[in-house]
Amino acid sequence: MMKPFGLPTIILLLIFIHCSQKNPDITRENLALSFSGKAQIEVGGPYMGVEFHHSYMIPQRISFFYPVANSIDRSNDYWNRDTSFVMEWLLKIGDQPAESIGRSAAEFDLMPYSVTFQDTTEIYSATTAYQFCNEKPAMVLTIDITNKLDKTETYQLDTRLKTPIKTCHTYRLIDQFRSEYDAEAGAVYASFGDADADSALIFIANAGLRPLSGEGTEKMACFSYQKQLKPGESLRIIQIIGSSKQAEGRGIVDYLRQNYRHEVEAYESWVQNKAMKESIFRTGDEAVDHSVAWAKAIMAANAHYLDGEIVPMPCPAEYNFYFTHDVLVTDLAAVNFDLARVKRDLEYIVKHADKDNIIPHAYYWKDGKYMTEFASSDNWNNFWFVQVMAKYLRHSGDRKFVEKLYPYVSKSVERSLLTLEDDNLMWSYRPDWWDIGHNYGPRSYMTILAIKTLRDYIYLSTVMGKNLNQIQEFASLAEDMQSALVEKLWNDDIKYLVNYHNDGSLDEHYYIGSLLAAHYGLLDNEKRNLLVQTATEKMVDDKVGIYNAFPIDFEKWGDFMKFAGNEAGAKYYYFNGGVWPQGNAWYAMALIANGDRAAAAKFIDNTMSLHGIMEGPNGQPAYYEVRNANRENPEEYGTVDKPQFLWAGAWYINCLYQLYGVVENDWNISLDPFLEQDQKNCKFTLFVNGKPLLISISGKGEVIKSIRYDRQRFHSAVFTTDIQEIKRVNIVMGCPDYPYLQQTSSILNTCSYDNRQLNMELEAYPGHRNESCIITPYEPKDVLINGKQVTKNIFIESFDGYYKLVLWFTHSNYINKLGIKF
Repeated sequence: MMKPFGLPTIILLLIFIHCSQKNPDITRENLALSFSGKAQIEVGGPYMGVEFHHSYMIPQRISFFYPVANSIDRSNDYWNRDTSFVMEWLLKIGDQPAESIGRSAAEFDLMPYSVTFQDTTEIYSATTAYQFCNEKPAMVLTIDITNKLDKTETYQLDTRLKTPIKTCHTYRLIDQFRSEYDAEAGAVYASFGDADADSALIFIANAGLRPLSGEGTEKMACFSYQKQLKPGESLRIIQIIGSSKQAEGRGIVDYLRQNYRHEVEAYESWVQNKAMKESIFRTGDEAVDHSVAWAKAIMAANAHYLDGEIVPMPCPAEYNFYFTHDVLVTDLAAVNFDLARVKRDLEYIVKHADKDNIIPHAYYWKDGKYMTEFASSDNWNNFWFVQVMAKYLRHSGDRKFVEKLYPYVSKSVERSLLTLEDDNLMWSYRPDWWDIGHNYGPRSYMTILAIKTLRDYIYLSTVMGKNLNQIQEFASLAEDMQSALVEKLWNDDIKYLVNYHNDGSLDEHYYIGSLLAAHYGLLDNEKRNLLVQTATEKMVDDKVGIYNAFPIDFEKWGDFMKFAGNEAGAKYYYFNGGVWPQGNAWYAMALIANGDRAAAAKFIDNTMSLHGIMEGPNGQPAYYEVRNANRENPEEYGTVDKPQFLWAGAWYINCLYQLYGVVENDWNISLDPFLEQDQKNCKFTLFVNGKPLLISISGKGEVIKSIRYDRQRFHSAVFTTDIQEIKRVNIVMGCPDYPYLQQTSSILNTCSYDNRQLNMELEAYPGHRNESCIITPYEPKDVLINGKQVTKNIFIESFDGYYKLVLWFTHSNYINKLGIKF
């Protein structure tokens, strides 16, 4: 069986050094969260996942991923899946009648990879823990029943697990199977003959107290346990539940009965290592640093077995299929601190492309065989794939790998432009970023993504020396599309970027996708500010986040938009005004682009951090897929669905990197540092040119006082392609000690300062218009381009203690040399 992403088989030493001496280190122990309210919970491992509702101890769903995706799930309605259970526990104490337990809200301790529930009454306490194996397809359920009486009494617990399964994707119920009980191993084996379920075997074995009796019926696996307990003593049951191929099930059970602790510890240690050791993000705020560690743990834990490999999955239990989109938007964050993950993800995507280099949209087991859905021309994956490839190259410098994947990048660009119409706008069937609806019309979101994608493709082609004859054509097209976006989709009345329906009528809804125009710099300052202010006034709930669309009335648009049934959701649910993590991220990124990082910091902390979500209305520990924003119903307001979602944590981390100053334009990576008012410093891992650098920010000010690579002074906030073997970049904010390059819109190959002259070597295609900004304590004297003095397109502004020089020029060659004399 394949090992998940090289999980270690030993327990790693884990430590997360917190930068505030007042706050404790984040370790395995205090990574956990205790919660006493009602919550939806999902946890899982590489081979299994479980879903709970209302903080019940007993799950509503068990998902198996090996040998293929099957599940135990008794619900028939997605919106009411919280009303059914897959287990029943009956507790009998002495001569008292048996009592059903585990079906009421309990307190719990949650990790991104496990959950432990506690419930206490006057006569007993019950503790249950769900943990997951590393290399074997099983989970470990531990149940402790403790005598709270002041006398010795007999405690008996009967457990019943429903064993009929549902197939992946179509969820066909399979209730015909062969069940047998192995008394020696204390195990029930349920064998399924259906090819749709890949003839799987479900096993429930015992590694703790030996059951008094056991039975496998046509409906469930039943065990009875009994023990006489003195006051304070406990009855401990350890059940190993899993799924396998029929020929290997008994061997797996025999192994796990002896080695389940090792399996659990290896898996949990691997996740902890990814969360707390491999990379760091320290802000000095205990809640923020804990939220980051938790988000990284979710990014690690949300990975399942699929067709011989462990691959990223949206959530622990509800999704049993791979989506390219979920992986790519997660990698927009991961590229900052985990390049190996991004490379592995990109390799997996192209591995599942077709013979024409068309990338997959999804890959999954569907009732008897593995299926691939390929990305159509009207599919955002084409855009995100190119953008992630460009980010990967900027952060890694790995030209050899990009050379291999370049044909797939080119195909994605080619196919995405199939829905570019004569008006220079992208048309789409979906309203915004949605995957529902069918009404072909010009869309802001798709046009915004297309413009950014074309510019990233130009960067990739320039670096790789590919399709150079097309570069200027694509550059002109991107400019034309940007002009069309503003001229045709900017609405002066509602002060927002809008969409149109296929009949030419205006779609009067505000959508979150338009906010990316601010993030990508596609609007002038005035329109960018108006866009952000409009979103703030119309769409933002400061307690939970931004509605995905407004007005919230899509229940009326089903026929016109061709929604399938109630797939848009009721008001404030799902697409119909729900709050999605990417919307919160895009709004925060728009605030950052608009120069309001203090507001962005507050919004990110309130609505995107784990602790902010917990402290909000109906809060719970959850990086969720979607949140309810219905203020009118206190029971709904703030509740979440899919509470451990892959890219929710990733968008949070992505926003923090941008908030604290990692700037990535079409051509390079630079630092524009920021600290909150009372914040002393910030440290984080950042990959640049394939090297993990520790970035340290301190001081106060609007610009940079000094930049040091290890201990050497450096004169650029933009990273160069010739970066040497360094480990640390130290940034001190304040009035500048010396001139430095603040930003440039070309590749920066070299930057140096000698004899009162700042020298830069810039690379881009001939005809590319460069904008560069220099911050200097000295008044600039001359500007030289390729050794020749220039006087046009130069703007110099004086501030208290420094000058800001902005200049524009057009590349005459691929390599141009810029010099500033002081």
